[in-house]
Amino acid sequence: MSKSMNEGELPGGDRFLLGDVARAALARTAAQAAGAPHAAVADGAGSTASRVSPGAEAVAGWEIRPGTPWTYVTPAGSASRAQGWKLHVSATPLSAPLVLTRVVEVLGRHRCAFKFASDLEELVRLISRETGRGSVGKFVTVYPPDDPTAVVIAEELHAATYALPGPPVLSDRPYRPGSLVHYRYGVFSAPSELGNDGTYASRLTAPDGTRELDQRNAWYSPPAWATCPFESGQASAAPAGPVLLGDRFVVRRAIRHGAKGGVFLAEDRTGGGEVVVKQARPHLCASTDGRDVRDLLRHEAHMLELFAPLGVTARKVAFFEQDGNLFLAQELLAGTVLSAWVGEQRHVTSDRDRYDTVLRLARSLVALVSTVHGQGYVLRDLTPNNIMVTPELECRLIDLELAAVPGTPVQRNFTLGYAAPEQVSAPRHSPAPGAAVDLFALGATLYFLSTGSQPTLLEDRPLGARSRDRRLETLVSVVGAGDPVATALAPLLLGLMAEAPERRWELRRVEEFLAAAAAAPAGTPDAYRLGVPEQDRLLNDGIAHTLRTMSPEALADPGARGSLWPTSGFGSNADPCAVQYGSAGVLSLFASVLETSALETSAPETSALETSALETSVPDTSESGSGRAVPPASRDEVRRGLRQAADWTARRLANEHRPSPGLYFGRAGIAWSLYEAGRALGDEALRGAGVETALALPVSWPNPDVCHGLAGTGLALLHLFRATGDTRFADRAGECADTLLKAARHTPGTVLWPVPDDFDSALAGAVHYGFAHGVAGVATFLLAAGTALGREDCLETAVTAGETLLAAAEYRDGAAWWPQSPDGGDRIPHWCSGSSGVGTFLLRLHAATGDPRLREAAESAARAVHARRLVSGTAACHGLAGDGQFLLDLADLLDEPVYRERAEELAGVLWSRAVVRDGLLVVPDEEGTAVTIGWNTGLAGILDFLHRLRHGGPRPWMADAPGGDLRSGPVR
Repeated sequence: MSKSMNEGELPGGDRFLLGDVARAALARTAAQAAGAPHAAVADGAGSTASRVSPGAEAVAGWEIRPGTPWTYVTPAGSASRAQGWKLHVSATPLSAPLVLTRVVEVLGRHRCAFKFASDLEELVRLISRETGRGSVGKFVTVYPPDDPTAVVIAEELHAATYALPGPPVLSDRPYRPGSLVHYRYGVFSAPSELGNDGTYASRLTAPDGTRELDQRNAWYSPPAWATCPFESGQASAAPAGPVLLGDRFVVRRAIRHGAKGGVFLAEDRTGGGEVVVKQARPHLCASTDGRDVRDLLRHEAHMLELFAPLGVTARKVAFFEQDGNLFLAQELLAGTVLSAWVGEQRHVTSDRDRYDTVLRLARSLVALVSTVHGQGYVLRDLTPNNIMVTPELECRLIDLELAAVPGTPVQRNFTLGYAAPEQVSAPRHSPAPGAAVDLFALGATLYFLSTGSQPTLLEDRPLGARSRDRRLETLVSVVGAGDPVATALAPLLLGLMAEAPERRWELRRVEEFLAAAAAAPAGTPDAYRLGVPEQDRLLNDGIAHTLRTMSPEALADPGARGSLWPTSGFGSNADPCAVQYGSAGVLSLFASVLETSALETSAPETSALETSALETSVPDTSESGSGRAVPPASRDEVRRGLRQAADWTARRLANEHRPSPGLYFGRAGIAWSLYEAGRALGDEALRGAGVETALALPVSWPNPDVCHGLAGTGLALLHLFRATGDTRFADRAGECADTLLKAARHTPGTVLWPVPDDFDSALAGAVHYGFAHGVAGVATFLLAAGTALGREDCLETAVTAGETLLAAAEYRDGAAWWPQSPDGGDRIPHWCSGSSGVGTFLLRLHAATGDPRLREAAESAARAVHARRLVSGTAACHGLAGDGQFLLDLADLLDEPVYRERAEELAGVLWSRAVVRDGLLVVPDEEGTAVTIGWNTGLAGILDFLHRLRHGGPRPWMADAPGGDLRSGPVR
């Protein structure tokens, strides 16, 4: 999917436009109400400045708190309701100043609190295709003091903004048809709370006192008990049944939903057969040039008319408007989107057959691009998601909405990884680029076709720290190593993806290369394994970056809402103390590093960092050639950072209730990390905080899993039992085991642990096989409990769990895969719900029982991990770091060096994706678009894997006995 990336492009005055509009309108409205001159009221407002909140300003009796993404405006001295009927007003970038002026005048008269998108940049994001459907379009949010006032204000806002343009707000009901004013029932000022899943959520209080989530769905869904005060809210719901579009197309299913509109598979009652119907909602993705997604759909319809007869794309069937939306019906092309086709086909043929197929598709794709260029157009968004592979192994293009004639005005849009550097850095509005951007995208697409890996290179900071061409050489060298097809095509890929447009291969040269590439690649080259100097570089630079990015503001005020390290996406709503995204994972990492450093005080120094074929062209600023866990000069910094983070975590822990007892999202992992931090620092108070927190964990809990639930609690208790010899931990671990044995759902030869349907959790009703939420994780705890506590019932159930997972395994080319649940689901290679997590348990069960079937299944799981290394993310939860930990388990417990070598191959992929941050080489997080720190999702877990790869030691967050002997008892 293409993206419009517009950050930081507002001209100076435009950034303050909306704030200036709001201030002026408030001052004018207050002056009119007081019958005083405008200037007098505005000047007099300054006298109230001492009574406003820090960071706020006073304007005409109002408190204004600018921020990102919202500016909050409240009448001085007013109190807000916890919840109620709120109003939303939408706008486009062009209408926003006028809409805001009229809205503020209405709200100023009623002295009603509100917030608005702080600048046009935020508004552009709010109406972009990337915005979640439950949030799209909410330019202004109004918080009426009561329901009767809400009705009055809604009518006045509707009249004031009537006929101005703005998109629909999908989570709300329109006040009147076509109105910019919408309403929904939701939270006003009630603070979000940590729930059973370890994440913050807004909650509503029902009349009977019960609590429920404030659901921000992409459709109007008020609580059943909330009586709607608006006249339109009394209308009956639309009748259920098939949706008919254009009096011709019966929708059979949605292919995808999005803010800009859906894509549907429909039956054509007039022409027969099936078609694809695309929807464009009014004013979505609107720009300051006045265009929106409807214009893009009109343009795409024209592109179908132009290119379908040339065999480039699908045939247009119909173009029509319905209920203010535009729809384009087009021919349904037989085949599979290239992004999915590569995943399905990559490992089902020999290298010879795959090479021939790649060449055939590449030639077809080059011919299509050549045809488009021959008609005077550039595609601007050539990606694997916009290419269809037919059953005859020919390519067709889809989604031609961004195709343009070079030099004509366009809005910048691109897909990360497939856009040329000049396309990414272009102004928001600029002339359409030339054919060179399609050459780059062609190279990136062929890279994906030949390797199965995304060609994403996150930008260094500062920009230009390394040559992009040199970085690309590293990426192609690492990813292509071990793959004869990618190795054979490497010159082509590098030639097309050159940083300078004038250096990119022209299509004629590409055709000549492909024509000469008829011979099969000779042999299979060795895969790239990350060497010791590079391991040290990533490890030490990553530790330095983690220390550098700790928030001074959070350290100064641990009681304030916020995280100790920057977060993004889902992590912004997660517990900032927990392992998954928060501080606990970093505490564990730092404690392990200090423990290793203590053991290495007499280790000999090794040579300085060597220059390799994969030279990063970044000065070595981290003494990474020392061969130690951290260079001597940095140990005091790690110790100081551990002290600060541990103290912050302990204080923050005391300020907030945490219901989740789980290991990764809850209190069990926090208790574990505080204890280990105290042990590393020699701090009895911290160790005591960990012990106290652990002993307070519940031994009965509805969710049985490791991440959020009782199995995670049990693992922490067993770890502390082994570490302390305190039998209170053993007793409580035994009680956890009792609860889990009772919760098990047995059928002949199988055992499962469902999350209860009525549990207040996003996982309610889930039944999983994997480690994070299912059988593998629960059984890992029961196996550890059985060996540590002498519990035969635990061991018997663990054996049954092993049989359950053996029966559920699916084998392809010697690799073992597991569906997410007995009902199916994705087959992935990772720790959370896939092969490496299941293998983690099966390997330990083999060590305890000697059953060769378990070893065979674990090693087959390792083949799945290794086969998917190039397409895997970086993180521990579902990526290379967690998969690498499993391979190190195999190397340690089976004494098989080949698995350590394969772990080094995974580390090599991490190296190829590393990015510079102020002179330090660090690995991006699970999304690949930022560097964040969370253990299971970001840098801390990656560093923990690299630390274990380089220096050995036990698997983090496991209750294994010392030395890996899973049958030994506790250490007292």
